[in-house]
Order: sequence, then C-alpha cells, then structure tokens
Amino acid sequence: MKAAIIGNGYISKNHREGFAQLKQEGSDIELVALCDIRPEMLEKNSGERLYTNLDEMLAAEKDLDFVVICLPTFLHAEYAIKCMRAGLHVLCEKPMALTVTEAEAMLACAKETGKKLMVAHCCRFDNERLAVKEFVDAGSFGKPVSAVFTATGGQPRWGYENWFADEKRSGACMLDLQAHNLDLINWFFGVPDSTCTMAKQCCPDFTGYGTVYSNLAYDNGLIVFSYCDWGVPVNKNQARVLRINFEKGYIYLDRAISPQVTAVGYDGSVTEIKTSHPFPSNQQFRCEIEYFANCIKKDIHPDFCPPEASEMAVAVMRAQEASADGKGTLVRIEK
Repeated sequence: MKAAIIGNGYISKNHREGFAQLKQEGSDIELVALCDIRPEMLEKNSGERLYTNLDEMLAAEKDLDFVVICLPTFLHAEYAIKCMRAGLHVLCEKPMALTVTEAEAMLACAKETGKKLMVAHCCRFDNERLAVKEFVDAGSFGKPVSAVFTATGGQPRWGYENWFADEKRSGACMLDLQAHNLDLINWFFGVPDSTCTMAKQCCPDFTGYGTVYSNLAYDNGLIVFSYCDWGVPVNKNQARVLRINFEKGYIYLDRAISPQVTAVGYDGSVTEIKTSHPFPSNQQFRCEIEYFANCIKKDIHPDFCPPEASEMAVAVMRAQEASADGKGTLVRIEK
C-alpha cells in the first residue's frame, strides 16, 4: 500500500517517523512521495520521490492508495476534496477544517467518491487516553459528573508565512490547539449541549482567540471545563492535563509529570489505569496510519476515529467562538 505526504513542514515529521516505524516492522504500508511548494522543505526525506506541485505528483504517482494532508488548516478541505476526487483516500491532519461547512463538504465528497476520510486525532491512539475512554465506558466509578481538560503550548511561530498567527487560516488557539481537548471530550462523553466561553487575544501579532476558558454543559447535568492557551512565547511543559470526577471517585492524568492515568476511589483506593488493548508505546502516528490503511484494505468505515466526530469538534468550537463573541453568553451547540 503506497502513500504520499502533502505538506512537509513541522507536523509531517511525526508522520514520516510513523511510516519509518512501519517499514522497520516489515509492513506493506510504504511512504513513496512527498509534496511541498517549498523546495527546501523537501530536503527532509528518506529517499521518497519529491514534488513541488500537487498536480504533477498526482499525474506521476499512478499507484498511490492514500495521502496524508499536513497542510495549514485553511487548505484542508480544498486539498482533501481534490485528492478524493482524484481517486485517493485521505488521512488529514487535525483540525478537520476551519468551518462546519468545509467539514460537511469533505464528508459529502467522501460519500460521493466512496473514498475513506479520517482526521488524524493522534490522542485517540495514545494508551493513556484509551485507558480513560475504557474507564469512562466501564462505569466503574459510576457516571461522570464534571471534568477539566487543559492544553497549553508556546506560540507556534514556525508555520509557513506565520499562518498560525492568522485566525482566518488557523482558527487560532481556540480551534488549532483546542482540537485535542474537543475531540477527547466528544469521544469520552458525547457532544455537549451548550457552552459559555470567555476568550481573548493572546498577543498583538496573533489574531483571534489565543486564550480560551470554556464551560461545556450537557443536559444530563455533566459539566466540562476546557482551557487552552497560546499566551506565552515558550511553554516548557506543554501541559496536557485531564481530571474527571465521577459519582464514586475521580481519575487524573498530567502528562507533564507522568504518562500514567490514576484512579482514586472515594473509599481511599488508588489504582493505575491501563488499557486492555494497548497500542505500541509512543507510536501514535504510526498507529493511526496503520489503522487508516487497514480500513482501506478491509473497506470499512474508520469508526474508531470517524470523520463525523471530527466535524462535531469544529461545530463545538464555532459555538464556543459565538459565546466568546458575546462575552460568555450561553450558546446551544447544533448537532
């Protein structure tokens, strides 16, 4: 099975390493081509065929099965649709798109062409997050009653033409970084019913909301707080913290301190939680590539990481943005 990466910037490094890990294992999933409009970015390769024009690559690479789109967010929909119409399956970096309309167009194209589409939410292929998902579903501590999700990072100034700093191209921190939180929240609990969100610009040269404090509410009483922040130039710890309170205890994960998920029962018990279906350690990108390729081989929908869920992450973000525009007004989330 042959693949190409479109956009050979920062995030593509993780995907190239994923393909390299699969190759070392003797997998038939092979990265054969790279495409980037900047010739200097193609210096980062392991012998793949190199292109600076997508049309030229599509014309030359007749045996491609799928592409991995690692372009800036505002290009996701355009290039995903173009590749699906060219007969290729598409694994697209997160977030899915800038708007719900763009995400819907991607889904419609996948249905029209019969091609597989998946968004690369790498956290779903992380053992600790999978352990949390299984714990929530098992109901060992009863129903979840509240939760906190944190994602912080230094300002991403490495993007081509500083595209992260332009909300019209990145969605700002509210979409780009918070995409991790929103996908996990939707995965663990389902899509929230409403939001009250406060947000602000993080620095003068980054437009849009760079610091976000969002309350997400469910009609069943569950409340979830999502905090994401590009408010500092450099963030040493890249904090990724979650805590979920249940009727009979709580679980927490602070990846800056430890990769372990801990469950604390209200009876005083303390237990380390592990998934019963582990992925290879620290190989999230390898695992999502392999999973997507297997969906293509078996002609099955990528139900573990469905694009419909990725669309809803964009929908939640846009509701948060509307709430923040209204200084924290309550906004119902359309599903």
